Amino acid sequence: MSTHTQSARRRASAVVGALALGIAGLAGASAAFADQGNIDPNATGSIVIHKHEAGSQKADGTADGQTDTQGGAGVAGVTFTAFPISNLDLKTQADWNNLKNWNIPADACGTDFNTPKLTLPSGAAAAFDAGKVSSPTNGQGVTTIGNLPVKAYLVCETKAPSTVKKKAAPFLVTIPFPNNAANTAHADGNWLYNVNVYPKNTVVVAPTKGVEVSKNGIKTADQVTFPVTAKIPSIAATDSFKHFVVSDPLDSNLEGGKVASVKIKGQAVDPSYYVATGGQNPSVGFTKAGLAYLRTVPNETIEVVFSAKVKTVPAGGVIENVANLYIDVVPGSTPPDNPPTTPPSEPPTPTNKVVTSWGDIAINKTDADNEKTLAGAKFKVYNAADPYAASCESAVKSGDPISIGGEDTFVSAANGVVSIEGLFVDKKQGAPDAQAVTPDHSQRCYVIEEIEAPAGYTLPSGGKEFTGITVKAGKTTSAAVTVKNSKQDVPGLPLTGAAGKLIMMLAGATLVAIALGSVFVARSRRKRQTAAL
Repeated sequence: MSTHTQSARRRASAVVGALALGIAGLAGASAAFADQGNIDPNATGSIVIHKHEAGSQKADGTADGQTDTQGGAGVAGVTFTAFPISNLDLKTQADWNNLKNWNIPADACGTDFNTPKLTLPSGAAAAFDAGKVSSPTNGQGVTTIGNLPVKAYLVCETKAPSTVKKKAAPFLVTIPFPNNAANTAHADGNWLYNVNVYPKNTVVVAPTKGVEVSKNGIKTADQVTFPVTAKIPSIAATDSFKHFVVSDPLDSNLEGGKVASVKIKGQAVDPSYYVATGGQNPSVGFTKAGLAYLRTVPNETIEVVFSAKVKTVPAGGVIENVANLYIDVVPGSTPPDNPPTTPPSEPPTPTNKVVTSWGDIAINKTDADNEKTLAGAKFKVYNAADPYAASCESAVKSGDPISIGGEDTFVSAANGVVSIEGLFVDKKQGAPDAQAVTPDHSQRCYVIEEIEAPAGYTLPSGGKEFTGITVKAGKTTSAAVTVKNSKQDVPGLPLTGAAGKLIMMLAGATLVAIALGSVFVARSRRKRQTAAL
């Protein structure tokens, strides 16, 4: 077990509080307790466990003969196991004498909290019989382990829901338990066979992460935001936060990470209470003053909003993101002087996973007469009014042109291809603990507009300049659509060639006929004039 894990569990032991489990004042019990200690060796008892959030109980957890003496917010779904210590003999004075100074180490239940390992006060290794498992705690945080013979028991919190990130420290219970002033809050001087115990710990509720996309073209500052919300734990009055850090490690396809805002109860947090860092692992870490403030707002919601931009589109088009929460506590009413304000080297409490998906698009620009590629055509791209329509062919544009890396005009290259890199497809917020998160849509509709045709070609009009396109998540492997241009019309040219010669010949023949007619008319006129003389 690592030194960090051991120290963390020792801190958890402090959070659980002094359980006053009969360690003090037991030296006066008799050696032969059936005769001298007035204990029934054949009796059976029970351990009634009240699982509450740290800080919500009226006082430190104690063993007691009464139920619900401490109050507090119950934690449901927690299972405990009581391991009987077979070689700790409560019939001997020596074992009772040594109990009062026995501190149960934080790692007594093993790394899985189900493999007890303990050294007895005598120095010998503890031997354990099969453990007795409780049912999960109910909505009030209560469960019972019953039918327990007279014995000493190591109690371990063996299973907890995802909301409980730090299990309660292990503790010791004896059946029977001395109900005197040194050990219980409601002493009557008798032995308790049904013992109420109040183990508590800091309940770290898994934070929640969302995702919003404000700009649909990549390489645009602050285009993706990740709001992270977390519940501020209620901690014991005798404890302080050791650190409180929220971080958002970015995928390599993202960059420009920033902290956009920090709010508690919907109000901006005093900037002096935290340190914000940017880059590939943007984070918010609370200062000493900030940790003291967090202690005053238990169970409130903190929201940290991170922002970033998409740098590149991965092969599959999907970019994943998970944020982390780091919380720990220490004994004492004063936070550490220099708490870490960046992610510490310890396992975090992660959020749910969120994903965004992106795709590229390629357009072929060709001559309508011969299918040859055309360079120099210019396009703009727009969102579609119905982005997830069954067909994108009739898509209608919506809003302003989309910008990618500050450019909103895209030109066909020498090969006639218009390449548009990185358009938003879809996003999804995964469920808690879900490992695989898939967006609901694998493609999205966009509209392209040709705004300038290549030289010598006509620009479509009357709505034909707009084309609906389908963008699929992932890198583009081939052009999705072809847009054609027709050549320009020109003025009519002078007629030449065989057809022209024929027309000229016909025109000449006509002129000859007209001339011959004129000659005949003139001759006829002269003959009439001569006859008259």
